[in-house]
Amino acid sequence: MAFEYLAQYITFDSVADMDKSVEDHMAVHYYDLTESERAIVFKLASHSLEHTGVCHLKASTIATSLEISTKTVYRSMKKLAELGIIEKVPSTKLNGIKGASIYRILPYVPSSVSQRETADEASNDAVCPPQSENQASKSFNLLSSKQANNIMSLGNELAL
Repeated sequence: MAFEYLAQYITFDSVADMDKSVEDHMAVHYYDLTESERAIVFKLASHSLEHTGVCHLKASTIATSLEISTKTVYRSMKKLAELGIIEKVPSTKLNGIKGASIYRILPYVPSSVSQRETADEASNDAVCPPQSENQASKSFNLLSSKQANNIMSLGNELAL
């Protein structure tokens, strides 16, 4: 509950919406992004479950968890922002020292949808049935099985 201030920055109505946007961003920018940049997006998404689409992380924390340099994180964040995948919300602590930044995963907005993409999406819908509410979201794959089980059990309790 310490991160309630993040609620004002929420960018998605559900984790499923966020997952779909991340998936779309990855599909469109796959060849523009390095492995580290893709990993950072997934790291941000995995930390954006409680306040959907927004998290509060230090670059050094991201770097340590992904085993990359802090400089790579800063460079990647700049590129991800330029591509419209994320937005950095600068924050400062009360004493004026820079704190951990707030990162928002931005909704995917197609620049132009071609006839072929629309036809491909229609054919994919017929082959891949939509997930039911009770199926685990893809974001749970980014969590440890213990974390995912805790979240699933919490969701089941809320449903009752």
